Amino acid sequence: MKSYLDRLYDALRSVKLAIVLLVVLVLFAVAGGVIPQGKPVDFYATQFGGSIGNLIVLLGLNHVFSSLAFLIAAALFAVNLTVCTFHRLTLEIGKPWEKRRHGPDILHVGILILLFGGILTARTRTETILEVQKGQAAALPDGSTIVLTDFDFETYPDGRPKNWVSTVTIGTQTQRQIKVNSPLREHGYSIYQKYWKNETNVILLDPTGMEITLRQGMRQPTMDGFVFFMAISTDYSSPAQAPGSTSIGSNSLSENNPVFLVEDHNKRLVIKAYEGDKVGPFIYKGTVENSISGLAVVSDKGYPYVVAGFVLVALGVFLTYVQKLKGLVP
Repeated sequence: MKSYLDRLYDALRSVKLAIVLLVVLVLFAVAGGVIPQGKPVDFYATQFGGSIGNLIVLLGLNHVFSSLAFLIAAALFAVNLTVCTFHRLTLEIGKPWEKRRHGPDILHVGILILLFGGILTARTRTETILEVQKGQAAALPDGSTIVLTDFDFETYPDGRPKNWVSTVTIGTQTQRQIKVNSPLREHGYSIYQKYWKNETNVILLDPTGMEITLRQGMRQPTMDGFVFFMAISTDYSSPAQAPGSTSIGSNSLSENNPVFLVEDHNKRLVIKAYEGDKVGPFIYKGTVENSISGLAVVSDKGYPYVVAGFVLVALGVFLTYVQKLKGLVP
């Protein structure tokens, strides 16, 4: 009769246990893809109903890959695969060299590394979005500076978008390119070309004639309040003017007119301006179109392990296939 440790050892290397755990992990993965992750608790009650929403939160399905149940299932699968690999490897080592079949062992090790990398990614992956214009600089996670030196929007002959290409420099390095599906990997993080957009900025002239450029959502402080650039209006209605303000060239209608919120002595007024109009203490000069490159800076400590795991899995499958063929050929 087998001892308790022997029975435990056999259970941990059981193929049935491996299949059950794989099914559980697949179900977790499906839940993580179907159920929005990381939302406020109230979101799930509203989206799925009170009882189901509460069950989702209770089971930790609102953060599947960091939930206790998923981590326990993943840990058990890792133990099962480790014991199975150890058991099989000890048997293979006892055979003559020409009869050994280490393809499945390499495959198992690759799966273990892949599993570890996947969990590490789920637990530690961070993503930061940078929006930069040509000539602008932004800070990277390691404290270095990235500068967008050029941007190119490539299209097919029929005008459909083909590619976005950002040319950047990091610190004192030479220029590097970031393309869609071709990220720049640097010092433990990756920089992806996430999106591209055109942005309309407005130009104001202060009383001294100096130009001030505002992006949508920015405000410019004044002596007695501020001027806030709200949006671009596309209708042709007459502009609203602040009491006592002057208008220069208001009759020259423009399709796109900026809308400002002006605060002066605790009084607020919304103004749709035309070129030459007065906006608080400023004169609206016009707009300028700027291309904005959206870059995603991703820090993923599990990435090297995932790559190494995939390589070992592929190698293990290849060796297993080759060794099977050798066994079939007389």
